[in-house]
Amino acid sequence: MGRAARRLDPWALLWLALMHGGAAAALILPWRWSLWPAMLVVYLIGGLGTTVGYHRLLAHRAFRCPRWLEHLLVTMAMINTPGSPLLWVANHRQHHGHSDRAGDPHSPREGLWRSHMGWLLDPDSTVPDLWRRTCLDLADDAYYQWLLRYRMVPQALGVLTTALLFGWESLPQVFFLPTVAWMNSTFAVNSIAHTFGAQPYRSGDESRDNVLVGVLALGEGWHNTHHAFPRSARHGLLWWQLDVSWWVIWALARVGLVWDVRLPTEEQRAARRRSSAP
Repeated sequence: MGRAARRLDPWALLWLALMHGGAAAALILPWRWSLWPAMLVVYLIGGLGTTVGYHRLLAHRAFRCPRWLEHLLVTMAMINTPGSPLLWVANHRQHHGHSDRAGDPHSPREGLWRSHMGWLLDPDSTVPDLWRRTCLDLADDAYYQWLLRYRMVPQALGVLTTALLFGWESLPQVFFLPTVAWMNSTFAVNSIAHTFGAQPYRSGDESRDNVLVGVLALGEGWHNTHHAFPRSARHGLLWWQLDVSWWVIWALARVGLVWDVRLPTEEQRAARRRSSAP
């Protein structure tokens, strides 16, 4: 049984309620089928900003790129989720250092709901200044410091831009619904992909390769593979494992915008592969 939150963060609760309320409104208000392409774009902006920018680039340094591209990816992520990259990366590095053990901010061992979303409502689940110790490679970036104070600005600009392009009445369908859909897809990496799925590699925790999360979370659901090789820029290592985030990194590398791309060798994969895994 997961432990109950010792305290409740009212601002986090308000933000989650507003976001999910806006998404629910899209299911009630008149639907405009012509807006499907815009919805997909919003989903991919927040998704790829998170997977390619926050996760594979900042948290794990799986590749290198120009600073302007790094900042662009971070801004894309923050249109979806208004949290400073310093806080996100610090929490993620904490997760990898204590995966499914004491100190993990969001392990399903403390309950599926808590690992999915409940931990965000509990200020005791994270250490606010952890980034000062675990993000020394990012702490001197002036933009990231600015985002610590003004973290709502990118999302507010995303809402305003959507309204100007498609009208204020489009916000539930074009902005809130795909944003909340992505939000829960990435939350599912912490909950579902640490509970259900295959474990082809020895990773020392409960991380799993989950097909559904792999598709919805743009490749992040091949989570056992990721925990076995955390610095790999590619999570879906098998030909059939859909990894849209890797496709983007590969394409950027082809045009020279990404370099020093890290991938596990066949020897490294063989050393961690379970005997029954393909």
